[in-house]
Amino acid sequence: MMMMPSAGGRSPLFALAMSAGAMLVFIFGFMAWQSPSRIPFSHGTPARVESPIHAENSPVSINEIIRLLYAPLKAAPTEPFIREPNGSHIELPPNPRYKNNLGSEVLILDLETRPLKSTEDYEKGEYDWRNINHVSGGIFNHYTYALIHGYDYKFIHATNFEDRHATWIKPSALANHIKDYKFIVFLDADAAFRFLHVPIEWMLNYWDITPKHAFTMAKDPWDPNEPQYNSDRFNRSYTNTGFMVVQNTENTMPMLKAWHECPEDKRYANCSQWKQPKFHEQSAFGEYIRYDYDEYVKELDCGEANGFPGVQISNCQGKFVRHYWFEKHLVKVDYRENLMNAITLPIQKIFAENIGNIITKTQENVIH
Repeated sequence: MMMMPSAGGRSPLFALAMSAGAMLVFIFGFMAWQSPSRIPFSHGTPARVESPIHAENSPVSINEIIRLLYAPLKAAPTEPFIREPNGSHIELPPNPRYKNNLGSEVLILDLETRPLKSTEDYEKGEYDWRNINHVSGGIFNHYTYALIHGYDYKFIHATNFEDRHATWIKPSALANHIKDYKFIVFLDADAAFRFLHVPIEWMLNYWDITPKHAFTMAKDPWDPNEPQYNSDRFNRSYTNTGFMVVQNTENTMPMLKAWHECPEDKRYANCSQWKQPKFHEQSAFGEYIRYDYDEYVKELDCGEANGFPGVQISNCQGKFVRHYWFEKHLVKVDYRENLMNAITLPIQKIFAENIGNIITKTQENVIH
């Protein structure tokens, strides 16, 4: 599903130019992808060099293609409201803190111990969108989001632990990169940005994330009839680590260090019980870390950034970020619908405004 932001003060000529440019760039880009990969694209600071991904003679990079496609759609950090597909609006509270795009001060981070099946297929010359799994679908969503808004992006292929579940890679990876950024936005592969055109700054404003909040996470669904599920020993709902906004504050590194070392039972007795059982590092954070640093953790309602449509418990339906614990194939559907809205908007504009006089009106149906 995709929504359209308000038009604001954009002029018709600007919108027309951007639409036409987007279409031309998109066509050239797809033509360029038929050649071997070679040209790197520039992104972030000069010190960060990204892998080459497209043709030697390509007129534009995939960054430019994506950004031009989304230029008519992209919301500003202070956009007064976001329009839902059903016509309703999500209004931004007054006095937003983040007024400008943070660019390379934000890192969109993916962590995986699994190789991408789609990459294996690509290397064999067998890549097909229809056959990729939800892992690639989610990662493509995250990477595209970074391109649209000019954020840095990293995919870390991590080594598995020998003594604990793979999800324990999160604290150390976050700790090793937070010093270089103001914010790290992490998502599991089965989580996705619902609206690719809405920047993280808008969401930070909407959620009222202040400089003291080291961690922002959404709560898990909680059922009063079965309070033992998704709850800690005090029947308090866990926060889900499938989506995290980590801010670089004076408390962030101490929290990450305590979290990473938790299973060693030094600071927190019995934390080693969460090395393997569910919910691994999430349980450890919920049982121990947040109680020592409670005021620095922003807990969002489940429906804000967890779950997906159809989840009734806690109304956990993924308002801004969706986390498909089940029905994981829907990650690809969300991504497809986002992209198709951006691709078809300039096409629709051509027909709506009869650009190039492609529409001919006839007065009668006769053979001349």
